[in-house]
Amino acid sequence: MCAAVSAVLTGAGSLIAISERITDAPQHVLGVLGFAADPLTGVRPVSHAATVRRLLQRVDGDALDAAISAYLQARTPPRSSRTRRMGRCDA
Repeated sequence: MCAAVSAVLTGAGSLIAISERITDAPQHVLGVLGFAADPLTGVRPVSHAATVRRLLQRVDGDALDAAISAYLQARTPPRSSRTRRMGRCDA
């Protein structure tokens, strides 16, 4: 899923574009995204573009949105501590 999010953030706007970006990603990018390297060849294999599309079609977009929102909210400090940490800026 991280690879799909990365593809969207880099401009992919359809399931086809997302799957193509994932399958065409450079090896070092796949490593950053968590794809495991084959122990014999060192190559990080990815699923075929059609498999990626089928997987993404099954994802519940609303549930994914809710999960990402909850994660980001949990990582965001309360407003009062953000204000103290960043300081005030009076114009």
